[in-house]
Amino acid sequence: MPAVSVIVPSYNLGQYLPQALDSVLCQTFQDWECLIVENGSTDGSMNVVTDYCNGDPRFIPVVFQENRGVAAARNRGLELAEGDYILFLDADDLIAPDYMASAVVALEADPALTLVYGKGERFGAETKWDLPPFSPSTMLASNCLYISCFFRRKDVMPDGTPVLPGQTGQLAVAFDPEFKTGYEDWDFWLSLMEAVPEFRVMQLPALCFRYRTRRNSRNFGVTDEAMADIRHRLWEKHKALYARYFCNPVETVEYRRLARAYKKAARMPLWRLRTALKKLLGR
Repeated sequence: MPAVSVIVPSYNLGQYLPQALDSVLCQTFQDWECLIVENGSTDGSMNVVTDYCNGDPRFIPVVFQENRGVAAARNRGLELAEGDYILFLDADDLIAPDYMASAVVALEADPALTLVYGKGERFGAETKWDLPPFSPSTMLASNCLYISCFFRRKDVMPDGTPVLPGQTGQLAVAFDPEFKTGYEDWDFWLSLMEAVPEFRVMQLPALCFRYRTRRNSRNFGVTDEAMADIRHRLWEKHKALYARYFCNPVETVEYRRLARAYKKAARMPLWRLRTALKKLLGR
């Protein structure tokens, strides 16, 4: 069995998918499998999947005939994964060549470690990324972990046995399809924090992950109203976890700032809002 299972959900990102898969191929650590969960794309992504799977047997196709959403795609990848360590990689993102090697060394050196990740940067439509260092309280207030962190398969698959094709497994930690507007990874990490008795995180010092920002992506267009709904969902689902740090997650400084900005914009006449926006953009 491979040491690492990389899970790549793919839906209509065929123009970016080869770059993501090449970043897996270029890893200095080569004991991996890569499950490409093709989620009913209509842009020719399946041709890319077929080419890579024919070229290297470590690439494994998992095909949905229709789009079931990113949560279902990642969960299916988790059920079928055979590696001791798991890495999610979105079809438009990239990982550095030494990321896998560094993460495996760290996880094997310290069996008490839950999760390993490195420094990250944004590229594309938006490049600034103020990603704060991880702490439990910071994580509850704002998602400070990106999707491509390494963790142990045994922490999400109770008996450690991969599920055969055509079967459905019982994941101890899974992605919630109810997070349709985004941030399902935030919910996943909080669920993992609850599942692991001692949640320990290590950040590698090197740049390991590049996150592509696209103006048509879900997270790029999340409104203040949608974020409030996401926070309420997290609060309802993880009340015991939040109770250790906050009375209510919507009372955090970050949320109050967003709420004030939203209310202020709602009261402002449309012409004045447009004028303020033009000044902000320097037009």
